[in-house]
Amino acid sequence: MSLINIQDACLSFSNLEILNNSTFHIKENERVCLIGKNGTGKSTLLKIITKKQELDHGRVIYKNNIKIAYLKQENPKNLNISIYDFISSGLNEDEINPKKNIEQVVKIKKIIEIIKLNKNTLLSHLSGGLLRKAALGRVLVREPDILLLDEPTNHLDIKTVKWLEIFLKKFSGSILFVSHDRNFIQNICTRIVDLDRGKLISWPGNYNNFIKLKNESNRIENIQKKLFDKNLEKEEKWIRKGVKARSTRNEGRVKNLKILRKEHEDYKKIEKLNNVKINESKNYLGKIIFKLENVDFLINNKTIIKNFSSIIQHGDKLGLIGNNGCGKSTLIKILTGEKKPQKGQIYIGTGLKISYFDQNRSVLDPNKSILENIAYGKEKIMLNGREQYTIGYLKKFLFKPNQLQSLVKTLSGGECNRLLLARLFLKPSNVLILDEPTNDLDLDTLQLLEKIIINYKGTVIIVSHDETFINNTVKKCWCFEKNGLINTYLGNYDHLKKEKNNFKKNIQIKIKNNFKKNIQIKIKNNFKKELHSVLSTIEKIELNIIKLQKKTNEPNFFKKTLEEKLPILKMLAQQEKKLEKKILHWENLEKSIINSKI
Repeated sequence: MSLINIQDACLSFSNLEILNNSTFHIKENERVCLIGKNGTGKSTLLKIITKKQELDHGRVIYKNNIKIAYLKQENPKNLNISIYDFISSGLNEDEINPKKNIEQVVKIKKIIEIIKLNKNTLLSHLSGGLLRKAALGRVLVREPDILLLDEPTNHLDIKTVKWLEIFLKKFSGSILFVSHDRNFIQNICTRIVDLDRGKLISWPGNYNNFIKLKNESNRIENIQKKLFDKNLEKEEKWIRKGVKARSTRNEGRVKNLKILRKEHEDYKKIEKLNNVKINESKNYLGKIIFKLENVDFLINNKTIIKNFSSIIQHGDKLGLIGNNGCGKSTLIKILTGEKKPQKGQIYIGTGLKISYFDQNRSVLDPNKSILENIAYGKEKIMLNGREQYTIGYLKKFLFKPNQLQSLVKTLSGGECNRLLLARLFLKPSNVLILDEPTNDLDLDTLQLLEKIIINYKGTVIIVSHDETFINNTVKKCWCFEKNGLINTYLGNYDHLKKEKNNFKKNIQIKIKNNFKKNIQIKIKNNFKKELHSVLSTIEKIELNIIKLQKKTNEPNFFKKTLEEKLPILKMLAQQEKKLEKKILHWENLEKSIINSKI
Protein backbone atom coordinates (compact mmCIF):
# COMPACT_ATOMS: atom_id res chain seq x y z
CA MET A 1 0.00 0.00 0.00
CA SER A 2 1.20 3.53 -0.84
CA LEU A 3 1.87 5.91 2.03
CA ILE A 4 1.55 8.86 -0.37
CA ASN A 5 0.02 8.89 -3.86
CA ILE A 6 0.15 11.97 -6.14
CA GLN A 7 -2.17 11.83 -9.17
CA ASP A 8 -2.38 14.02 -12.31
CA ALA A 9 -0.36 16.79 -10.66
CA CYS A 10 0.02 20.11 -12.50
CA LEU A 11 1.84 23.17 -11.17
CA SER A 12 3.35 26.24 -12.85
CA PHE A 13 4.96 29.46 -11.66
CA SER A 14 4.67 32.13 -14.36
CA ASN A 15 6.54 30.65 -17.36
CA LEU A 16 8.12 27.84 -15.33
CA GLU A 17 6.29 24.52 -15.50
CA ILE A 18 7.07 22.39 -12.44
CA LEU A 19 4.66 19.46 -12.93
CA ASN A 20 2.70 18.41 -16.01
CA ASN A 21 0.11 15.67 -15.33
CA SER A 22 2.67 13.91 -13.13
CA THR A 23 2.18 10.92 -10.84
CA PHE A 24 4.20 9.80 -7.85
CA HIS A 25 3.93 7.31 -4.98
CA ILE A 26 6.03 6.06 -2.12
CA LYS A 27 5.51 2.77 -0.28
CA GLU A 28 6.60 1.45 3.11
CA ASN A 29 10.34 0.88 3.70
CA GLU A 30 11.41 2.63 0.51
CA ARG A 31 14.40 4.97 0.26
CA VAL A 32 13.63 7.07 -2.80
CA CYS A 33 16.05 9.64 -4.19
CA LEU A 34 14.48 12.59 -6.04
CA ILE A 35 16.88 14.04 -8.60
CA GLY A 36 16.66 16.68 -11.32
CA LYS A 37 18.32 19.84 -12.56
CA ASN A 38 18.56 22.90 -10.32
CA GLY A 39 15.41 25.00 -10.37
CA THR A 40 13.16 22.24 -11.78
CA GLY A 41 11.09 22.00 -8.57
CA LYS A 42 12.48 19.23 -6.37
CA SER A 43 12.10 21.27 -3.17
CA THR A 44 8.66 22.35 -4.39
CA LEU A 45 7.57 18.70 -4.61
CA LEU A 46 8.61 18.22 -0.96
CA LYS A 47 6.53 21.30 -0.05
CA ILE A 48 3.53 19.80 -1.93
CA ILE A 49 3.85 16.60 0.14
CA THR A 50 4.03 18.62 3.39
CA LYS A 51 0.96 20.68 2.29
CA LYS A 52 2.93 23.93 2.14
CA GLN A 53 2.31 24.26 -1.60
CA GLU A 54 -0.98 23.66 -3.41
CA LEU A 55 -1.29 22.09 -6.86
CA ASP A 56 -2.93 23.90 -9.79
CA HIS A 57 -4.56 20.59 -10.65
CA GLY A 58 -4.46 17.00 -9.34
CA ARG A 59 -4.55 15.54 -5.86
CA VAL A 60 -2.36 14.05 -3.11
CA ILE A 61 -3.69 11.02 -1.23
CA TYR A 62 -2.21 10.16 2.19
CA LYS A 63 -2.46 7.02 4.28
CA ASN A 64 -4.57 7.60 7.41
CA ASN A 65 -2.73 9.11 10.44
CA ILE A 66 0.55 9.32 8.54
CA LYS A 67 3.41 11.24 10.20
CA ILE A 68 5.71 13.20 7.89
CA ALA A 69 8.91 14.95 8.97
CA TYR A 70 10.77 17.41 6.72
CA LEU A 71 14.47 18.37 6.94
CA LYS A 72 14.89 21.62 4.99
CA GLN A 73 17.89 22.48 2.85
CA GLU A 74 18.84 25.46 5.03
CA ASN A 75 20.35 25.12 8.50
CA PRO A 76 18.37 26.65 11.44
CA LYS A 77 18.54 30.44 11.76
CA ASN A 78 17.71 30.86 15.48
CA LEU A 79 20.96 29.76 17.10
CA ASN A 80 20.43 31.12 20.62
CA ILE A 81 18.87 27.87 21.86
CA SER A 82 20.22 24.65 23.40
CA ILE A 83 20.29 21.40 21.47
CA TYR A 84 17.80 19.91 23.95
CA ASP A 85 15.27 22.74 23.52
CA PHE A 86 15.77 22.79 19.75
CA ILE A 87 15.05 19.06 19.41
CA SER A 88 12.10 19.37 21.83
CA SER A 89 10.55 21.96 19.51
CA GLY A 90 10.25 19.24 16.87
CA LEU A 91 7.29 17.77 18.77
CA ASN A 92 4.03 19.24 17.45
CA GLU A 93 1.87 21.19 19.88
CA ASP A 94 -0.98 18.71 19.45
CA GLU A 95 1.32 15.97 20.74
CA ILE A 96 2.25 17.81 23.91
CA ASN A 97 0.18 16.28 26.70
CA PRO A 98 1.05 16.52 30.41
CA LYS A 99 0.40 12.79 30.76
CA LYS A 100 3.01 12.07 28.10
CA ASN A 101 5.79 14.30 29.40
CA ILE A 102 7.92 11.38 30.59
CA GLU A 103 7.50 9.61 27.26
CA GLN A 104 8.52 12.78 25.41
CA VAL A 105 11.62 13.24 27.58
CA VAL A 106 12.65 9.66 26.78
CA LYS A 107 12.19 10.34 23.05
CA ILE A 108 14.32 13.50 23.20
CA LYS A 109 17.11 11.82 25.20
CA LYS A 110 17.13 8.89 22.78
CA ILE A 111 17.55 11.20 19.77
CA ILE A 112 20.33 13.22 21.45
CA GLU A 113 22.11 9.94 22.20
CA ILE A 114 21.79 8.91 18.53
CA ILE A 115 23.23 12.17 17.14
CA LYS A 116 25.93 12.19 19.86
CA LEU A 117 25.74 15.86 20.83
CA ASN A 118 25.76 17.58 24.22
CA LYS A 119 22.18 18.54 25.08
CA ASN A 120 23.24 21.80 26.81
CA THR A 121 25.35 23.14 23.92
CA LEU A 122 23.94 26.19 22.14
CA LEU A 123 23.36 25.92 18.38
CA SER A 124 25.54 29.02 17.95
CA HIS A 125 28.54 26.93 19.07
CA LEU A 126 28.05 24.27 16.39
CA SER A 127 29.72 23.97 12.98
CA GLY A 128 27.57 23.72 9.83
CA GLY A 129 27.83 19.93 9.89
CA LEU A 130 26.81 19.62 13.55
CA LEU A 131 23.92 22.02 12.96
CA ARG A 132 22.78 19.62 10.24
CA LYS A 133 22.89 16.73 12.74
CA ALA A 134 20.87 18.76 15.27
CA ALA A 135 18.30 19.64 12.58
CA LEU A 136 18.03 15.94 11.72
CA GLY A 137 17.44 15.15 15.40
CA ARG A 138 14.62 17.71 15.50
CA VAL A 139 12.70 16.00 12.68
CA LEU A 140 13.38 12.48 13.98
CA VAL A 141 11.94 13.12 17.45
CA ARG A 142 8.41 12.79 16.01
CA GLU A 143 9.16 9.20 14.91
CA PRO A 144 7.80 9.84 11.39
CA ASP A 145 6.48 7.28 8.91
CA ILE A 146 8.10 9.24 6.07
CA LEU A 147 11.27 11.29 6.36
CA LEU A 148 11.76 14.04 3.75
CA LEU A 149 15.37 15.18 3.40
CA ASP A 150 16.41 18.11 1.20
CA GLU A 151 20.16 17.90 0.49
CA PRO A 152 20.95 16.14 3.81
CA THR A 153 24.70 15.82 3.12
CA ASN A 154 25.30 19.56 2.61
CA HIS A 155 27.84 20.85 5.15
CA LEU A 156 28.59 17.31 6.40
CA ASP A 157 32.14 15.95 6.40
CA ILE A 158 32.88 12.48 5.01
CA LYS A 159 32.84 10.88 8.47
CA THR A 160 29.39 12.32 9.28
CA VAL A 161 28.04 11.36 5.83
CA LYS A 162 29.06 7.75 6.60
CA TRP A 163 27.29 8.01 9.96
CA LEU A 164 24.17 9.32 8.20
CA GLU A 165 24.25 6.46 5.66
CA ILE A 166 24.34 3.86 8.45
CA PHE A 167 21.60 5.65 10.38
CA LEU A 168 19.24 5.96 7.38
CA LYS A 169 19.67 2.30 6.48
CA LYS A 170 18.48 1.40 9.99
CA PHE A 171 15.57 3.88 9.90
CA SER A 172 12.29 1.93 10.13
CA GLY A 173 10.17 4.32 8.04
CA SER A 174 10.31 5.41 4.40
CA ILE A 175 12.64 8.12 3.09
CA LEU A 176 12.31 10.56 0.21
CA PHE A 177 15.49 12.57 -0.22
CA VAL A 178 16.94 15.13 -2.61
CA SER A 179 20.67 14.77 -3.15
CA HIS A 180 23.39 15.24 -5.75
CA ASP A 181 26.02 13.28 -3.81
CA ARG A 182 26.52 10.31 -6.14
CA ASN A 183 28.25 8.09 -3.61
CA PHE A 184 25.56 8.79 -1.00
CA ILE A 185 22.75 8.08 -3.50
CA GLN A 186 24.43 4.85 -4.61
CA ASN A 187 24.77 3.62 -1.01
CA ILE A 188 21.29 4.62 0.21
CA CYS A 189 18.54 4.56 -2.41
CA THR A 190 16.28 1.67 -3.39
CA ARG A 191 14.70 3.67 -6.22
CA ILE A 192 15.31 6.93 -8.10
CA VAL A 193 12.63 9.37 -9.26
CA ASP A 194 13.79 11.85 -11.89
CA LEU A 195 11.98 15.20 -12.20
CA ASP A 196 12.56 15.87 -15.88
CA ARG A 197 10.73 18.63 -17.76
CA GLY A 198 7.61 18.44 -15.60
CA LYS A 199 7.42 14.63 -15.47
CA LEU A 200 8.25 12.36 -12.53
CA ILE A 201 9.91 9.25 -13.95
CA SER A 202 10.68 6.28 -11.68
CA TRP A 203 13.83 4.23 -12.23
CA PRO A 204 14.47 0.99 -10.29
CA GLY A 205 17.70 0.25 -8.47
CA ASN A 206 20.68 2.36 -7.44
CA TYR A 207 22.43 5.36 -9.00
CA ASN A 208 24.75 3.38 -11.28
CA ASN A 209 21.77 1.53 -12.75
CA PHE A 210 19.89 4.82 -13.20
CA ILE A 211 22.77 6.38 -15.17
CA LYS A 212 22.84 3.45 -17.62
CA LEU A 213 19.06 3.52 -18.14
CA LYS A 214 18.88 7.33 -18.33
CA ASN A 215 21.67 7.57 -20.92
CA GLU A 216 19.95 4.95 -23.05
CA SER A 217 16.61 6.77 -22.70
CA ASN A 218 18.22 10.07 -23.76
CA ARG A 219 19.88 8.35 -26.74
CA ILE A 220 16.53 6.96 -27.92
CA GLU A 221 14.84 10.33 -27.37
CA ASN A 222 17.48 12.10 -29.49
CA ILE A 223 17.00 9.57 -32.32
CA GLN A 224 13.22 9.98 -32.19
CA LYS A 225 13.57 13.79 -32.15
CA LYS A 226 15.75 13.73 -35.28
CA LEU A 227 13.19 11.53 -37.05
CA PHE A 228 10.40 13.85 -35.91
CA ASP A 229 12.27 16.95 -37.15
CA LYS A 230 12.95 15.26 -40.50
CA ASN A 231 9.28 14.36 -40.90
CA LEU A 232 8.19 17.89 -39.91
CA GLU A 233 10.61 19.40 -42.43
CA LYS A 234 9.18 17.15 -45.18
CA GLU A 235 5.61 18.17 -44.33
CA GLU A 236 6.57 21.87 -44.24
CA LYS A 237 8.04 21.54 -47.75
CA TRP A 238 4.83 19.89 -48.93
CA ILE A 239 2.59 22.61 -47.51
CA ARG A 240 4.70 25.35 -49.12
CA LYS A 241 3.97 23.99 -52.62
CA GLY A 242 0.86 26.20 -52.82
CA VAL A 243 -2.78 26.75 -51.91
CA LYS A 244 -3.92 24.48 -54.75
CA ALA A 245 -1.90 21.60 -53.38
CA ARG A 246 -3.38 22.11 -49.91
CA SER A 247 -6.95 22.20 -51.18
CA THR A 248 -6.78 19.37 -53.68
CA ARG A 249 -4.62 17.01 -51.69
CA ASN A 250 -5.18 15.15 -48.43
CA GLU A 251 -6.85 17.45 -45.87
CA GLY A 252 -5.90 14.86 -43.23
CA ARG A 253 -2.25 15.59 -43.99
CA VAL A 254 -2.82 19.30 -43.36
CA LYS A 255 -4.44 18.46 -40.03
CA ASN A 256 -1.54 16.16 -39.17
CA LEU A 257 0.94 18.99 -39.91
CA LYS A 258 -0.83 21.23 -37.41
CA ILE A 259 -0.44 18.49 -34.79
CA LEU A 260 3.27 18.15 -35.64
CA ARG A 261 3.77 21.91 -35.30
CA LYS A 262 2.06 21.88 -31.90
CA GLU A 263 4.26 18.99 -30.73
CA HIS A 264 7.36 20.84 -31.96
CA GLU A 265 6.29 23.99 -30.10
CA ASP A 266 5.57 22.09 -26.86
CA TYR A 267 8.71 19.94 -26.95
CA LYS A 268 11.21 20.73 -24.22
CA LYS A 269 14.70 19.72 -25.18
CA ILE A 270 17.17 18.09 -22.80
CA GLU A 271 19.09 21.02 -21.32
CA LYS A 272 22.77 20.63 -20.51
CA LEU A 273 25.58 23.02 -19.74
CA ASN A 274 27.60 22.97 -22.96
CA ASN A 275 30.63 24.85 -24.27
CA VAL A 276 31.36 26.42 -20.88
CA LYS A 277 34.93 27.74 -20.81
CA ILE A 278 37.07 29.20 -18.09
CA ASN A 279 39.07 32.42 -18.43
CA GLU A 280 42.58 31.02 -17.98
CA SER A 281 45.50 33.38 -17.44
CA LYS A 282 48.70 32.12 -19.05
CA ASN A 283 50.93 34.85 -17.52
CA TYR A 284 52.68 32.96 -14.75
CA LEU A 285 56.40 32.59 -14.12
CA GLY A 286 57.79 29.84 -11.91
CA LYS A 287 56.95 26.31 -10.86
CA ILE A 288 56.24 26.76 -7.15
CA ILE A 289 52.82 28.27 -6.34
CA PHE A 290 52.87 27.93 -2.55
CA LYS A 291 55.57 26.70 -0.18
CA LEU A 292 54.89 26.15 3.53
CA GLU A 293 57.71 25.61 6.03
CA ASN A 294 57.03 24.45 9.61
CA VAL A 295 53.71 26.30 9.81
CA ASP A 296 51.85 26.44 13.14
CA PHE A 297 48.41 27.98 13.62
CA LEU A 298 46.41 28.15 16.84
CA ILE A 299 42.89 29.39 17.59
CA ASN A 300 42.08 30.06 21.27
CA ASN A 301 45.19 28.06 22.26
CA LYS A 302 43.93 25.07 20.26
CA THR A 303 46.39 23.75 17.68
CA ILE A 304 44.77 23.75 14.23
CA ILE A 305 47.94 23.29 12.15
CA LYS A 306 51.13 21.85 13.62
CA ASN A 307 54.61 22.04 12.07
CA PHE A 308 53.29 21.62 8.52
CA SER A 309 55.60 21.77 5.53
CA SER A 310 54.61 21.18 1.91
CA ILE A 311 54.80 22.53 -1.65
CA ILE A 312 52.06 23.21 -4.21
CA GLN A 313 53.40 23.26 -7.75
CA HIS A 314 51.96 24.75 -10.92
CA GLY A 315 49.32 22.36 -12.33
CA ASP A 316 48.70 20.49 -9.05
CA LYS A 317 45.14 19.30 -8.38
CA LEU A 318 45.02 19.19 -4.58
CA GLY A 319 42.18 18.02 -2.30
CA LEU A 320 41.88 19.04 1.37
CA ILE A 321 40.27 16.20 3.35
CA GLY A 322 39.17 16.26 6.98
CA ASN A 323 36.35 16.54 9.50
CA ASN A 324 34.39 19.76 9.99
CA GLY A 325 36.30 22.28 12.08
CA CYS A 326 39.70 20.64 11.51
CA GLY A 327 41.19 23.72 9.80
CA LYS A 328 40.73 23.29 6.03
CA SER A 329 39.22 26.75 5.46
CA THR A 330 41.81 28.24 7.82
CA LEU A 331 44.62 26.77 5.73
CA ILE A 332 43.06 28.24 2.57
CA LYS A 333 43.02 31.67 4.27
CA ILE A 334 46.71 31.22 5.12
CA LEU A 335 47.47 30.37 1.47
CA THR A 336 45.61 33.44 0.21
CA GLY A 337 47.29 35.71 2.76
CA GLU A 338 44.08 36.48 4.66
CA LYS A 339 45.58 34.92 7.82
CA LYS A 340 49.21 34.68 8.97
CA PRO A 341 50.69 31.65 10.79
CA GLN A 342 51.98 32.11 14.34
CA LYS A 343 55.10 30.12 13.44
CA GLY A 344 56.80 29.10 10.24
CA GLN A 345 56.94 30.70 6.83
CA ILE A 346 54.86 30.67 3.67
CA TYR A 347 56.09 31.54 0.19
CA ILE A 348 53.46 32.74 -2.31
CA GLY A 349 54.42 32.68 -5.98
CA THR A 350 54.51 35.85 -8.06
CA GLY A 351 51.95 36.63 -10.75
CA LEU A 352 49.22 34.51 -9.18
CA LYS A 353 45.65 35.23 -10.27
CA ILE A 354 43.35 33.42 -7.85
CA SER A 355 39.65 32.72 -8.42
CA TYR A 356 38.03 31.73 -5.12
CA PHE A 357 34.72 29.84 -4.81
CA ASP A 358 33.40 30.72 -1.35
CA GLN A 359 30.87 28.22 0.05
CA ASN A 360 29.10 31.13 1.81
CA ARG A 361 28.59 32.91 -1.57
CA SER A 362 29.75 36.18 0.00
CA VAL A 363 30.72 37.66 -3.40
CA LEU A 364 27.09 37.50 -4.60
CA ASP A 365 24.84 40.43 -3.74
CA PRO A 366 21.41 38.94 -2.89
CA ASN A 367 19.65 42.26 -3.52
CA LYS A 368 20.97 42.60 -7.06
CA SER A 369 19.87 40.78 -10.20
CA ILE A 370 21.62 37.86 -11.90
CA LEU A 371 22.83 40.24 -14.62
CA GLU A 372 24.14 42.83 -12.14
CA ASN A 373 26.13 40.13 -10.33
CA ILE A 374 28.02 39.28 -13.52
CA ALA A 375 30.51 41.88 -14.78
CA TYR A 376 28.54 44.63 -12.97
CA GLY A 377 25.66 44.24 -15.44
CA LYS A 378 27.71 45.16 -18.52
CA GLU A 379 26.25 44.18 -21.88
CA LYS A 380 29.45 42.44 -22.98
CA ILE A 381 32.21 40.49 -21.23
CA MET A 382 35.73 39.35 -22.21
CA LEU A 383 36.51 35.62 -22.13
CA ASN A 384 39.95 34.33 -23.19
CA GLY A 385 40.59 37.52 -25.16
CA ARG A 386 37.27 37.46 -27.01
CA GLU A 387 34.30 39.73 -26.48
CA GLN A 388 30.85 38.18 -26.12
CA TYR A 389 27.38 39.13 -24.90
CA THR A 390 26.73 38.62 -21.18
CA ILE A 391 23.26 37.19 -21.95
CA GLY A 392 24.83 34.55 -24.22
CA TYR A 393 27.43 33.71 -21.56
CA LEU A 394 24.76 33.25 -18.86
CA LYS A 395 22.66 31.15 -21.24
CA LYS A 396 25.46 28.56 -21.18
CA PHE A 397 24.82 28.29 -17.43
CA LEU A 398 21.10 27.62 -18.15
CA PHE A 399 19.89 31.10 -17.20
CA LYS A 400 17.08 32.17 -19.54
CA PRO A 401 16.90 35.79 -20.85
CA ASN A 402 13.58 36.45 -19.05
CA GLN A 403 15.19 35.30 -15.77
CA LEU A 404 18.21 37.63 -15.77
CA GLN A 405 16.51 40.50 -13.92
CA SER A 406 15.54 38.17 -11.04
CA LEU A 407 17.15 39.05 -7.70
CA VAL A 408 19.73 36.57 -6.45
CA LYS A 409 17.83 36.12 -3.17
CA THR A 410 14.94 34.54 -5.12
CA LEU A 411 17.16 31.82 -6.63
CA SER A 412 17.46 28.22 -5.40
CA GLY A 413 20.70 27.07 -3.78
CA GLY A 414 21.73 25.29 -6.96
CA GLU A 415 21.03 28.34 -9.14
CA CYS A 416 23.12 30.51 -6.78
CA ASN A 417 26.02 28.10 -7.11
CA ARG A 418 25.69 28.05 -10.92
CA LEU A 419 25.81 31.86 -10.89
CA LEU A 420 28.84 31.73 -8.60
CA LEU A 421 30.57 29.39 -11.07
CA ALA A 422 29.70 31.73 -13.97
CA ARG A 423 31.32 34.60 -12.06
CA LEU A 424 34.29 32.46 -11.04
CA PHE A 425 35.03 31.25 -14.58
CA LEU A 426 34.81 34.79 -15.95
CA LYS A 427 37.67 36.09 -13.81
CA PRO A 428 41.14 35.52 -15.40
CA SER A 429 42.93 32.95 -13.23
CA ASN A 430 45.83 30.54 -12.97
CA VAL A 431 44.78 29.24 -9.52
CA LEU A 432 41.30 27.97 -8.63
CA ILE A 433 40.38 27.59 -4.96
CA LEU A 434 37.03 25.80 -4.53
CA ASP A 435 35.59 25.63 -1.00
CA GLU A 436 32.69 23.14 -1.03
CA PRO A 437 31.73 23.79 -4.68
CA THR A 438 29.46 20.73 -4.98
CA ASN A 439 26.77 21.82 -2.48
CA ASP A 440 23.39 22.15 -4.26
CA LEU A 441 24.81 21.52 -7.74
CA ASP A 442 22.82 19.12 -9.91
CA LEU A 443 24.49 16.06 -11.41
CA ASP A 444 25.00 17.56 -14.89
CA THR A 445 26.67 20.66 -13.45
CA LEU A 446 28.86 18.50 -11.20
CA GLN A 447 30.08 16.48 -14.17
CA LEU A 448 30.75 19.65 -16.16
CA LEU A 449 32.73 21.13 -13.25
CA GLU A 450 34.77 17.93 -13.07
CA LYS A 451 35.66 18.19 -16.78
CA ILE A 452 36.63 21.86 -16.41
CA ILE A 453 38.94 21.08 -13.45
CA ILE A 454 40.54 18.13 -15.28
CA ASN A 455 41.22 20.26 -18.39
CA TYR A 456 42.30 23.37 -16.45
CA LYS A 457 46.02 24.03 -17.01
CA GLY A 458 46.50 25.97 -13.80
CA THR A 459 46.50 24.88 -10.15
CA VAL A 460 43.34 23.74 -8.35
CA ILE A 461 42.80 23.48 -4.57
CA ILE A 462 39.52 21.82 -3.53
CA VAL A 463 37.76 21.46 -0.19
CA SER A 464 34.96 18.92 -0.59
CA HIS A 465 33.21 16.10 1.23
CA ASP A 466 31.92 14.60 -2.02
CA GLU A 467 33.95 11.38 -2.41
CA THR A 468 33.10 10.90 -6.09
CA PHE A 469 33.98 14.52 -6.95
CA ILE A 470 37.34 14.28 -5.14
CA ASN A 471 38.10 10.94 -6.82
CA ASN A 472 37.40 12.37 -10.27
CA THR A 473 39.41 15.60 -9.91
CA VAL A 474 42.40 15.54 -7.54
CA LYS A 475 45.86 13.99 -7.86
CA LYS A 476 47.12 14.79 -4.35
CA CYS A 477 45.49 15.08 -0.91
CA TRP A 478 46.29 16.88 2.32
CA CYS A 479 44.60 14.81 5.01
CA PHE A 480 43.88 16.61 8.31
CA GLU A 481 44.49 14.25 11.23
CA LYS A 482 44.15 14.83 14.98
CA ASN A 483 46.07 17.49 16.95
CA GLY A 484 46.81 19.68 13.92
CA LEU A 485 48.80 17.08 11.97
CA ILE A 486 48.43 17.12 8.17
CA ASN A 487 49.65 14.23 6.03
CA THR A 488 50.24 14.32 2.28
CA TYR A 489 49.05 11.47 0.05
CA LEU A 490 49.58 11.15 -3.69
CA GLY A 491 46.48 10.21 -5.70
CA ASN A 492 42.74 10.75 -5.13
CA TYR A 493 40.51 9.89 -2.17
CA ASP A 494 40.44 6.17 -2.99
CA HIS A 495 44.26 6.14 -2.98
CA LEU A 496 44.21 7.97 0.36
CA LYS A 497 41.84 5.38 1.86
CA LYS A 498 43.93 2.54 0.45
CA GLU A 499 47.16 4.00 1.85
CA LYS A 500 45.58 4.62 5.24
CA ASN A 501 44.16 1.09 5.28
CA ASN A 502 47.54 -0.34 4.26
CA PHE A 503 49.24 1.75 6.95
CA LYS A 504 46.70 0.54 9.50
CA LYS A 505 47.15 -3.04 8.28
CA ASN A 506 50.95 -2.76 8.46
CA ILE A 507 50.72 -1.33 11.98
CA GLN A 508 48.43 -4.21 12.98
CA ILE A 509 50.84 -6.74 11.41
CA LYS A 510 53.77 -5.07 13.16
CA ILE A 511 51.93 -5.10 16.49
CA LYS A 512 50.98 -8.74 15.92
CA ASN A 513 54.56 -9.70 15.00
CA ASN A 514 55.97 -7.79 17.96
CA PHE A 515 53.41 -9.48 20.17
CA LYS A 516 54.43 -12.89 18.81
CA LYS A 517 58.09 -12.04 19.19
CA ASN A 518 57.58 -10.87 22.75
CA ILE A 519 55.54 -13.96 23.56
CA GLN A 520 58.24 -16.13 22.00
CA ILE A 521 60.95 -14.42 24.04
CA LYS A 522 58.79 -14.64 27.13
CA ILE A 523 58.09 -18.33 26.58
CA LYS A 524 61.76 -19.09 25.90
CA ASN A 525 62.73 -17.17 29.01
CA ASN A 526 60.11 -19.09 30.98
CA PHE A 527 61.43 -22.35 29.50
CA LYS A 528 64.99 -21.41 30.49
CA LYS A 529 63.88 -20.39 33.93
CA GLU A 530 62.02 -23.67 34.38
CA LEU A 531 64.98 -25.60 32.95
CA HIS A 532 67.27 -24.00 35.50
CA SER A 533 64.81 -24.94 38.26
CA VAL A 534 64.58 -28.56 36.99
CA LEU A 535 68.38 -28.90 36.83
CA SER A 536 68.62 -27.57 40.35
CA THR A 537 66.00 -30.09 41.51
CA ILE A 538 67.83 -32.94 39.70
CA GLU A 539 71.04 -32.02 41.53
CA LYS A 540 69.25 -32.14 44.89
CA ILE A 541 67.65 -35.50 44.07
CA GLU A 542 71.00 -36.92 42.98
CA LEU A 543 72.58 -35.77 46.26
CA ASN A 544 69.74 -37.44 48.19
CA ILE A 545 70.23 -40.65 46.20
CA ILE A 546 73.97 -40.62 46.89
CA LYS A 547 73.32 -40.23 50.62
CA LEU A 548 70.78 -43.07 50.62
CA GLN A 549 73.06 -45.32 48.54
CA LYS A 550 75.87 -44.76 51.06
CA LYS A 551 73.56 -46.06 53.79
CA THR A 552 72.57 -49.14 51.78
CA ASN A 553 76.25 -49.84 51.01
CA GLU A 554 77.19 -50.03 54.68
CA PRO A 555 78.32 -53.63 55.67
CA ASN A 556 75.75 -54.01 58.44
CA PHE A 557 72.78 -52.51 56.50
CA PHE A 558 71.18 -55.76 55.38
CA LYS A 559 71.70 -57.33 58.83
CA LYS A 560 69.31 -54.74 60.29
CA THR A 561 65.68 -55.49 61.00
CA LEU A 562 63.00 -54.99 58.28
CA GLU A 563 61.53 -52.04 60.16
CA GLU A 564 64.96 -50.32 60.01
CA LYS A 565 65.78 -51.17 56.34
CA LEU A 566 62.37 -50.67 54.68
CA PRO A 567 61.97 -46.82 55.03
CA ILE A 568 65.46 -46.22 53.56
CA LEU A 569 64.89 -48.60 50.62
CA LYS A 570 61.45 -47.06 49.94
CA MET A 571 62.88 -43.54 50.00
CA LEU A 572 65.70 -44.57 47.64
CA ALA A 573 63.19 -46.08 45.18
CA GLN A 574 61.04 -42.89 45.32
CA GLN A 575 64.03 -40.63 44.71
CA GLU A 576 65.23 -42.73 41.79
CA LYS A 577 61.73 -42.68 40.23
CA LYS A 578 61.52 -38.90 40.82
CA LEU A 579 64.93 -38.44 39.20
CA GLU A 580 63.78 -40.40 36.14
CA LYS A 581 60.74 -38.13 35.73
CA LYS A 582 62.75 -34.92 36.19
CA ILE A 583 65.34 -36.02 33.62
CA LEU A 584 62.52 -36.73 31.09
CA HIS A 585 61.01 -33.26 31.85
CA TRP A 586 64.43 -31.65 31.37
CA GLU A 587 64.85 -33.33 27.95
CA ASN A 588 61.38 -32.12 26.83
CA LEU A 589 62.13 -28.54 27.93
CA GLU A 590 65.34 -28.46 25.89
CA LYS A 591 63.46 -29.72 22.80
CA SER A 592 60.75 -27.02 23.27
CA ILE A 593 63.33 -24.22 23.43
CA ILE A 594 65.03 -25.44 20.26
CA ASN A 595 61.83 -26.10 18.26
CA SER A 596 59.53 -23.30 19.47
CA LYS A 597 58.31 -21.10 16.52
CA ILE A 598 55.46 -18.73 17.42
